[in-house]
Amino acid sequence: PDEDESYRLTVTSAGTELEAATVVGGLRGLETLLQLVSGDASGFYLPEAVMSDRPRFKWRGLLVDAGRHFMPPEMIRRTLDGMAMVKLNVLHWHLSEDQGFRVESTRYPRLHRLGSDGNYYTHTQIREIVSYARDRGIRVVPEFDMPGHSTSWFVGYPEHASAPGPYQIERKFGVFDPAFDPASEGTYAFIEGFVAEMVQLFPDPFWHIGGDEVNGRQWSRNPRIVRFRRAQGLKDNDALQAWFNRRVGRILARHGRRLVGWDEIL
Repeated sequence: PDEDESYRLTVTSAGTELEAATVVGGLRGLETLLQLVSGDASGFYLPEAVMSDRPRFKWRGLLVDAGRHFMPPEMIRRTLDGMAMVKLNVLHWHLSEDQGFRVESTRYPRLHRLGSDGNYYTHTQIREIVSYARDRGIRVVPEFDMPGHSTSWFVGYPEHASAPGPYQIERKFGVFDPAFDPASEGTYAFIEGFVAEMVQLFPDPFWHIGGDEVNGRQWSRNPRIVRFRRAQGLKDNDALQAWFNRRVGRILARHGRRLVGWDEIL
C-alpha cells in the first residue's frame, strides 16, 4: 500500500531516460512512455518532454463484482491489463454475494459446490490472477460479504445463518434477509477457518467484509439473538452489527489483515 510509484521521464533528441525508485514506478513510467508515442507521414516519434509524476491517491481501485455476475479468468486478466494502462493499482475483487460464492474452498467445499452454479475460481486460478496483477503493479483486495449479502454461504452451511434453512442462491438483485448469526460462537469459528484458508491465496494486508444493507429482520425474529443482543447491552441491530464487525476484525488481525467495509459499518 505504501509503494513509491513516482518516476521521472526525460525525452530529448539525444535519447530517453526513465528514473524510478521502485519497479512499480518504472512500470508507471513505461506506460506513460507508450502513451507518448506519436506518428505522422514520416513515421513514429517521441515528443521531447520532461515529466515528474507521482500518484495523487495511493489507493486507485476498480471494483469487479464477480459475485453477482461471474467473470472468467481471461476477463479478469483483460481487466487488469486495462487497469495497468491507466495506472490503477487495486483490484477490489467482490467474490461472494446472495447470487453466488466464487472461490474454491478446500476447508468448506460446500461453499463453492453448492453456492456457485459451478462458476467459481480454483485456488490455482486465483494464484495465477494475483501473480498476473502483481506483475502489473496491482494489488488484489478480496471482498467476502458478511453479515448480510450472504445467502450463497448458507446454501451449503445453513447452520451459520440467523434463521433455519434451506437456502437457495438468489436469482434476482436486491436486499435480502439472510445474515450470519452473530450470537453463535460457531459462526466465528467458521469465519476464522475460512480466513485462515483464504489468506494463503490473497496476500494483500487489506480484507473487505462488505457490511452493507443488513436489514436485521432475521435477527429481530430470532428470540435467542434478541436475548443475546440485550445481554451484551446493545441497544439495536446496528450496535449488534458493530459488535459482529469487531469480532471479525480481531479474527482478521490475528491473520495479519486489516478490515475494510462499506461506509455503513461506521
